[in-house]
Amino acid sequence: QAAAEMKEKIGILQNEIEILQNETTAKDKALAVERQMCAKAVAERDTVRSDVNKLLFVYKEKQQLVDQKIAEIEKLNSIINVVERDMVRLKKQYEQAVEERNYTGIQLIDRNDELCILYEKCNIQEQILRNGELELNSRDEEMRVLQLELGKYEWLYGVTTKLLPQLPKYKQEIEELKVQLEHEKQRSNELSDELESPSNTARYRLLKGKDLSHDEMGGKIAQLEDRLNLKKEQLLEKELVLEEVGSLSERLRAQAVEGREETLDIAKTVNEYQARIKAITRKLMACVSELSMYQATAMKLEQEKGSKIDELDQAKERLEEGLPPTEDAEREWDRMERRKAIRSEMIARKQEEMRQAQGELQTTAIPRPNAYMPEEIALPRPYGAMAPFKPSEPGASMRHIVKPQPREIEI
Repeated sequence: QAAAEMKEKIGILQNEIEILQNETTAKDKALAVERQMCAKAVAERDTVRSDVNKLLFVYKEKQQLVDQKIAEIEKLNSIINVVERDMVRLKKQYEQAVEERNYTGIQLIDRNDELCILYEKCNIQEQILRNGELELNSRDEEMRVLQLELGKYEWLYGVTTKLLPQLPKYKQEIEELKVQLEHEKQRSNELSDELESPSNTARYRLLKGKDLSHDEMGGKIAQLEDRLNLKKEQLLEKELVLEEVGSLSERLRAQAVEGREETLDIAKTVNEYQARIKAITRKLMACVSELSMYQATAMKLEQEKGSKIDELDQAKERLEEGLPPTEDAEREWDRMERRKAIRSEMIARKQEEMRQAQGELQTTAIPRPNAYMPEEIALPRPYGAMAPFKPSEPGASMRHIVKPQPREIEI
């Protein structure tokens, strides 16, 4: 009985083992199927990832293109606004210019009448000026003649001074004698007062010296006569020189009167040259002032250049320290980032609105030429029999292929 029970148990256990083996076999098959499905899912995942990466890359490119187009649209809108404002401003300026032109035309007519009157006055003044210049030239001629006469008399004075070398000495002696005379007069007055004073007991004194004899007086008189004769001879020489100088001066005066016409011509020529010199001087002063202005502008630009170089050096130092180059640049960057974020939000909102309005999802697939045409139209193919070659997109299995190494070309 126990053996029968054991056999029965063994049979039951064998049945259970067979059942477990069958279950194991089924599970192995299911596991193999699941592994195949997992490998297939991994391959599909890799394919989908590559497709997603490609689509993301295409999306980024399209997004950049959209951002560029939006920036260009905003730029063009700003340009259009500026141009419209300029047009309005130019229109106002044109209307104002037309009014000013009309007012200026009226003023021009009035000024033309005034200009005619001023031209007449100017002609009268020019006639007066020419007459005044002629009178001035005549006075200049008279002045020149007088200067010549003055030079002649100065020359005569120099000649006379050379012929009379003792004259300064005599003048000096006269001055000394005048001083002595004043001194003696004062002394004489003092002595007269003393002599006339009744309180002075010593009113007189014995004079020293001796009286000259007749012979001595005759010699003294002869000496004085000799000096007088010498002075008369010198005076005759001076009169002869004066007559000669007078004849020369008369001759020069006659020549001056004869050459007055030539002098007037020369004076006119000199006036013309002086006018030309004044005009050239004015031009030169204008050029100098313009040059000084350019020099001031150059110095100002040099200062601006130095300040800009200093700002550039400071910006480089701030960049090396990891700071923005300038506070204005940081604010401008923040402003640009905010504008970019606002622009991207607007684009996303517009795309979402368009997607909701169309009721379909956005796709990046390349549209076919005959995508939305019904078959009954029977339009021909756009490329005919020779369609352009377009390579297929690389699959996910390309990652298992080793990139070939190009061989060097041996010549």
